[in-house]
Amino acid sequence: MNDKTEAEPSISDIVRMRPWKHALLTTYTLSLSYFESEILRPLLRGGCSDIWLVADAEGYRSSLLERRSMRVGQEYRLIPVALPNGVFHAKCIYLAGDEGDLLLVGSGNLTFGGHGKNAEVFEALSPGSAASAFRDFADFLEAIGSRPDIKIARSEWVEDFAGRARAAADQGTDQGGSPPLRLVHPVDEPVIDQLPGLLAPYGACTEAVIMSPYHDHDGLAVRTLADRLRLSYTGVAVTKAGASPFPFAQTVAWPHPVSPVRPSRKDKRFVHAKWYEFQTETVRLLLTGSINATRKALTTSDNVELGVLRALPPGSIPLAWDPTDPPAFEPQGRMPSGLKENEIVYAGFDRHDAALLTGRIISLQPTQGVWTGRLIQADGEATSFDAPVEADGSFSVRSSALEAFSEMPALQAVMTRGEREARGWVHNEMFLSLSGRRRLTAGSLSRLMRREGTDDDFEALLDQLSMHAEHYLRMFDRPVQKASEDGEHQDGSGKSVTVNLADLAPGAEGSQGTVRPSGISSTPDQFDVAMTRLRRMLLGHGRAKSAALQHSGESVVAEEEDPETSGKEGSTPDERARKLGLTDFEREIGRLIVDAEGKPNVVRGLLAMELEVVMWMRVYRLNDLDGAHEFLHSWFLKACRLAKPEPARLTSLQQHIVTAAAILFRLAAGAGHAGKIAAELHDSLERYFGGTVDRTKALGSLIPDVDVGFAALLLGVSEQAVLADSLTAILAQRTTRQQLADALALASKALAVPADWEVFNSPLGAELNKALSRPDWQKKVRPAGRSDSKACAFQQFSFSPQQAAEFQRLRFAKCIHCNRFTVNLHP
Repeated sequence: MNDKTEAEPSISDIVRMRPWKHALLTTYTLSLSYFESEILRPLLRGGCSDIWLVADAEGYRSSLLERRSMRVGQEYRLIPVALPNGVFHAKCIYLAGDEGDLLLVGSGNLTFGGHGKNAEVFEALSPGSAASAFRDFADFLEAIGSRPDIKIARSEWVEDFAGRARAAADQGTDQGGSPPLRLVHPVDEPVIDQLPGLLAPYGACTEAVIMSPYHDHDGLAVRTLADRLRLSYTGVAVTKAGASPFPFAQTVAWPHPVSPVRPSRKDKRFVHAKWYEFQTETVRLLLTGSINATRKALTTSDNVELGVLRALPPGSIPLAWDPTDPPAFEPQGRMPSGLKENEIVYAGFDRHDAALLTGRIISLQPTQGVWTGRLIQADGEATSFDAPVEADGSFSVRSSALEAFSEMPALQAVMTRGEREARGWVHNEMFLSLSGRRRLTAGSLSRLMRREGTDDDFEALLDQLSMHAEHYLRMFDRPVQKASEDGEHQDGSGKSVTVNLADLAPGAEGSQGTVRPSGISSTPDQFDVAMTRLRRMLLGHGRAKSAALQHSGESVVAEEEDPETSGKEGSTPDERARKLGLTDFEREIGRLIVDAEGKPNVVRGLLAMELEVVMWMRVYRLNDLDGAHEFLHSWFLKACRLAKPEPARLTSLQQHIVTAAAILFRLAAGAGHAGKIAAELHDSLERYFGGTVDRTKALGSLIPDVDVGFAALLLGVSEQAVLADSLTAILAQRTTRQQLADALALASKALAVPADWEVFNSPLGAELNKALSRPDWQKKVRPAGRSDSKACAFQQFSFSPQQAAEFQRLRFAKCIHCNRFTVNLHP
């Protein structure tokens, strides 16, 4: 028995003892708060990403009240099982991992009481010593799946874990020198009909001691068991002082004696353990598990129960029993049994198509017909739909209005038809199909998409991207398309950012974008699909609900609570950036860009990733608009210097570069020197495009929606035309290169070179203008031979670092050795 006074490990201790890959848990009653805090957390930390929680319909229905659960349907599946006249009552945990499998079978439900507060009993079994029990468990699961009257919302777990148990048994063995430990269940045959045969190899059974928290009012199950086994003595445990649900007074008329006993072990907890000791001619056997001493559990196949029968070593006494006086009879209220008129629903979003919702209504009544459905989020937001439901309760509905709800936590579906109502949890199959990547779990992705990420989530994302940047280059290279406006979303915006998400459809590109030679596309990696959707969020998906607000032309970002509420000064954005790992991320991406020299496709993807992630972090997580502006300017100059456009197609980097130019011009226009700023931006665009910038091509490269990306956040503009006007103003301003080329052309024709051009406004520029105005100007000014030249065009003396930087910025420099000018006319 699980007794806190001894050094027995708790269920959560067992879950933590090694990393697991697959987990199946079954229960009758259920506490999601207990499961998520004590069992789910260590499973996820150990890397387990395939978690199935199977509960009776009654436990499933009660869990719907736990609306604060943020993980159900996103990090684990909750599957309801219903029976017409009984309950799904088995309590077991199957854990599978690289270091072996483990099966726990016991009496405790998946609740705080069942895993510690109550006195329960659990058997922990491994295939190395109980191979036959693992075969029995496989048979048990398959028996559940094959019974037509057992209604299961989804049954993949049956075959999956049955296969795991059978494979584990084939690699295991039974403990030598002892009869094999066996599992007992009533799915095919009542337990009471099996026990005589199971005990027969050990000789006649003479005595039994039964401990059960529940009994029949007339003691029928105990009397029938004593009759079938021909017991000469039956002890029934009294676990509550002065009272018992067993009718000891009625046993006076029974043909065999029944005596009250109590366990010698003192324990004030509620005893929920189910315990049967059978004394035979040769050995004492123990049956524990979920099987109560009631007619439903022992004498019928109405319930799904599971117990462990083992022969005890000679002389062992697991529990000592003391005689006690007959207590007063205290009848119990009857527990709900069978689905009856209740109806529940299980629903989930398709792993490839976030607008496709499928599910099943679990009911004992006819379900065929059109039902009205509603998706309801914990905060009350909802959307409605109509769904044709088949005779088996299944339904499928696709709507763009549903997609906005697909990533929400604590989501429930309510299906109604007339006076009938079925309610249940909604699952996201994309998240549930993910395998953990380092610390970036499905829950982290979900919270990030909802803009509710914790510091740990942000750190995990940056860690994932920096460590595996090359894996996501194609994703960040995809262009941003026009946002659709057909159908309003939950935030009322009517917009959905689309980032070339054709790969989300079944049979589309996988993580590497490859198509198999046969013409059948590879199956997408669900983690990559989720990351693609996360990129949509980076660029604005869902912003209107929870991110930025625009008021009076100013961008106002919803602020988090101050890090210190006691009047102390909070950390600066740069300090928080370092804490979150943003500084490390930028450093790592910078290193990767340097290492990718000569690989334009890699550089392009890294630059796009860097911009989208850093800007998102600066704006949303750090609320640092000044830092975002500063970063955008430095990134723009770097991107124009290092990258070149893809001739055959539009890339996201080209969109970002052109849009960034328009944003930077608009941000700086109010500070004066608009002409100089426009010329510098135009000059960088020429460097990127490799020459004169085609106005039509540039305007077509703007991100087509002002709310996508960072324009609206930094500028507060609501019209795309503002960006187009800014870009037009940039392109109308001659670049430094163009001014220098025009100046040399005028000088070669002996025409005056205007001194008021922007390029000549600096002291060094004025000197250059004077040199070009001389009749022998060719002796003073010469174009550089190469675009990357860092030396004087006359004497080939290398420029000093300061001169080289000046030459890069101004496109001309004066040699300190020969006092002559070198100008760069290359794009």
